[in-house]
Amino acid sequence: MATALLVVSPLLGMASQAHQVADPLMLALVAPVEVRPGAPVPFTLRLTNVTDQPVDAHFLGREITYDIVVAREDGTVVWRRLAGAVVPGILQVRTLKPHETLELRDVWRQRANDGSAVPPWSYTVWATLPSDSPQPRLTEAATLRIAR
Repeated sequence: MATALLVVSPLLGMASQAHQVADPLMLALVAPVEVRPGAPVPFTLRLTNVTDQPVDAHFLGREITYDIVVAREDGTVVWRRLAGAVVPGILQVRTLKPHETLELRDVWRQRANDGSAVPPWSYTVWATLPSDSPQPRLTEAATLRIAR
């Protein structure tokens, strides 16, 4: 994922693209596209160093803190992995070797945060990986269908 760095020239009064700043770490959520009602839903969060150099990755918590979110198509959150959790303010730094991938796994039991079973439907899922940055890393959203 590349982020454009824009530089504003006070002399010209306009913005121009100076160069691309590539993010050395790629975050992805791996999830099934469709599951049966009541079946456990496995999630794998992958953080990959996409460079040929070691990269320091910063994480929160004694164990790496990450969140997975399941929402209805209208955006209403049904389940959050970290709902009600207390996250220790501990900062970890891990060095990922070139092309190394760190995997974090969890399973959703098709229950809402209140404990009720969720109905068959199409849900949107995404994950976040908080660190010492003001904004956590965020995966792209994907669709998870619970078949009827």
